[in-house]
Amino acid sequence: MSIYWNIKKNSDIDETTMIEHTLKYGDLDDIIELFKRINNDKIKEIWLKTMAPDRRFLKLNLMIARIFFDMNVEKDYFESLDNARFKVRVSVK
Repeated sequence: MSIYWNIKKNSDIDETTMIEHTLKYGDLDDIIELFKRINNDKIKEIWLKTMAPDRRFLKLNLMIARIFFDMNVEKDYFESLDNARFKVRVSVK
């Protein structure tokens, strides 16, 4: 079953959320469908900004980089990315 089954054609879901959600939780067919619907450069831009630095998705990011973006990278590429979005900031006063 496709991840798109519950999204209306004129849905208000923003493109960034749709791309990130599909890459994280979709199956291979869903990801292929995403690349048919949205420009590869746009997907890569959002992936690099929102998902690639997230070390929780290291194996998935390796697969996406190698298969969908034809990148010749290893896990250290992702470990070197700034993970600022996911850092916890604690201040003690």
